[in-house]
Amino acid sequence: MISRAQQKANTHAEILSAARRVIARQGFTSTTARDVAAEAGVAVGTVFLHYPTMAQLAEAILDQTVGAALEAAAGSRPDGTIERLVHVAGALYDGYDHDPELARQVIGGSLFESAEGSPSQVRMAQFREWVCAEVARGIDRGEIEPIEPGHAFLTFFAFYFGALVGGLRGELGRPAQLTLLRTSLQRMFGVKEVH
Repeated sequence: MISRAQQKANTHAEILSAARRVIARQGFTSTTARDVAAEAGVAVGTVFLHYPTMAQLAEAILDQTVGAALEAAAGSRPDGTIERLVHVAGALYDGYDHDPELARQVIGGSLFESAEGSPSQVRMAQFREWVCAEVARGIDRGEIEPIEPGHAFLTFFAFYFGALVGGLRGELGRPAQLTLLRTSLQRMFGVKEVH
């Protein structure tokens, strides 16, 4: 017999899966909770019970994509702090490319309006912690000039986000995004030549 918690988790997963399918067919802006409910085979109220707004549903979908991209990036670790930062950024950019329209909608909506404990807030805190740790290790190894890790994160995120927006707007292809990010980080962090 399936537990209530497992049943809830299964419904949660099915709603996300159904939402992905509907969004893939008709785009995020044309998708309604009613469409998702019909696709998932649940009542509209069930969709709202799990995701009170379409923005929260979209945020959860994008968070799954970002989580998968980060897991994939963790599987290989290039040498050097800057290269690791760029590698992870590239994986994230690839993740956003799965549904650029959804990424634009969620990123635009979640930058300033993300609820306490939301997937975006939790993922950002984890990402910040990882970047700060990478920078601290790079400083310890003498790869980059000393910088307060929190400031380093803000610097990294500013460059990362600028390249992300350029990609989502179609102004930068992937190689240009990564080159811009790498070059900007090397200049900002005073990367030392390692021989």
